[in-house]
Amino acid sequence: MLDEQFNQARARAGALDAQLVATGPRLAESDRQLAAARDRLSRTSVDAYVRGGAAPLIGALIRARSEDLGVRRMYINTALNGQRGAIVAYESARRRLLALRDELRTTQRSARANADSLDANRKAADATIASQQSALARAQGALAPLVAQASAQQALKVEEQGKQRFATLAAPPPAPAPAQPRRSSGGAPTTTTTKPAGGSGAGPTTTAPRTPSPTTTVPKQPAPSGPGPAVKSGASAAVDTARAQIGKPYVYGGAGPDNFDCSGLTMYSWRAGGVGLPHSAAMQYSAIAHVALTSLQPGDLVFFGDPIYHVGIYVGGGQMIEAAHTGTNVRYASIYRSDLIGAGRP
Repeated sequence: MLDEQFNQARARAGALDAQLVATGPRLAESDRQLAAARDRLSRTSVDAYVRGGAAPLIGALIRARSEDLGVRRMYINTALNGQRGAIVAYESARRRLLALRDELRTTQRSARANADSLDANRKAADATIASQQSALARAQGALAPLVAQASAQQALKVEEQGKQRFATLAAPPPAPAPAQPRRSSGGAPTTTTTKPAGGSGAGPTTTAPRTPSPTTTVPKQPAPSGPGPAVKSGASAAVDTARAQIGKPYVYGGAGPDNFDCSGLTMYSWRAGGVGLPHSAAMQYSAIAHVALTSLQPGDLVFFGDPIYHVGIYVGGGQMIEAAHTGTNVRYASIYRSDLIGAGRP
């Protein structure tokens, strides 16, 4: 579960990194506008210092004839507005640039902090698992036969539960019950009279029982029916690639070629089949077409958990290849598990 949460957080952080890169041109344009505004303000300031800026023009206009008062006022305002405009343009460009940078940096820090927090939780969980496995290894000497027997019994129980779950998900929805006539208070069915179209009085009449409309319960997530989309030509390459990874270690966040987590394995395998998938079991489920469990074909992906936290690649015969959890290697496993939730076809 922590692996899947971290993969999703890392995907979001990666998307924000891409957004930050995409805003580079916007930052460059803001820098250009700021430089232009700074240059304009500098030239206006130099002009004001060396030549008195707008002062000579203003003095000449003041000394003009009194009948030109309206024209004088217009030119004085124009001269002063040039200096004011340079200052306003500089401050506006500077504020835009700083606001954009602050917004992007805050968003990036938040995404990274979330990913780092989940990574720390995952490392703490891994340390706890490693400690428990070490203690178990020390106690397994004399208990090995009993442990093997109990494990085999548990595996059979889990597989039986998984087969029941599979049968439930794969079964077609039940047909609605046939309508029953409603009886009157005297015990006889209540009927209505129906006349054939095209006549007003003559002709035989037919009777039909009056029944309430049947109500249909809509499942929360109806299972897909039918064979689904055609299997892509790259499915065999995806399965062969997954087989070639058997025995490689599970590593949190691993996506090959030396180690894998569950969605990293399916992503790596289907990349060899020509299909790109996200590095997250839940995102993979959302990204591909869903298929009925009765229509599973090698190369299809099978998903587990609600919310989804695990995925494997189906290879036929009720078997999948998976990268399960820390302490295991990529392996074959039965798809018949009680948390089986559905299947999809890349």
